[in-house]
Amino acid sequence: MAPRYNRVRGNVDALKEYWGVAGPTLSFMLAVSVITMAIALERLLQLLRMRGALRRVEEKVLEAARRGELEESRRHADSLPSPVREVFAGGLDRALGRARGEFATAMVRESRRAAGRLRGGLWVLGSVGALMPFAGLLGTVLGVMGAFHDIGSSGQGGFAVVSSGISEALIATAAGLAVAIEAVLFYNILGQIATGVARDLNLAVDELSELLRTGKANAERPAANP
Repeated sequence: MAPRYNRVRGNVDALKEYWGVAGPTLSFMLAVSVITMAIALERLLQLLRMRGALRRVEEKVLEAARRGELEESRRHADSLPSPVREVFAGGLDRALGRARGEFATAMVRESRRAAGRLRGGLWVLGSVGALMPFAGLLGTVLGVMGAFHDIGSSGQGGFAVVSSGISEALIATAAGLAVAIEAVLFYNILGQIATGVARDLNLAVDELSELLRTGKANAERPAANP
């Protein structure tokens, strides 16, 4: 138990030492990491909310449309969260004659708008993943410059003189890579989820358009003479 405690205490002491050397750099990296986590969590909750809304579309909106009960389908569409509500409510309003326009075109337009909102904020994660290694490299360069400055100021070399600058350089590189890996991981995972939700939304739009188009054609078809 004692050796394990000593290792943990040693790691904590090392972290404190590194923080004393490269506190500003690590503070910046930590702030970016927290922002990345917050954006990723917000996007994940939004995507899960949209996925739940699409399940309700399948269970209620499309089911009512399959029975030909468009008024009921429209009422169910009102209970959906935005932006899914705008997609199906807009199409049903046009199919019911409450709004001008073609229902399929309206739903495709709104579904594209919803797909754009699904990926909102992901560009921040992509930017963090692309830029943070360079931010770490910048910290590395500044650390090395500081180390050489210390050598010039002291008039002597040796590890004791340059250790602080080299430590800051190495810590900045490691922190930048860690935050970049975190951002890229979240970007890829959330991007795949957003793609799946957008695909399911398009499938639901296609099915409702087919049901509305078929129902309208059947309503306009003249009845056969007995």
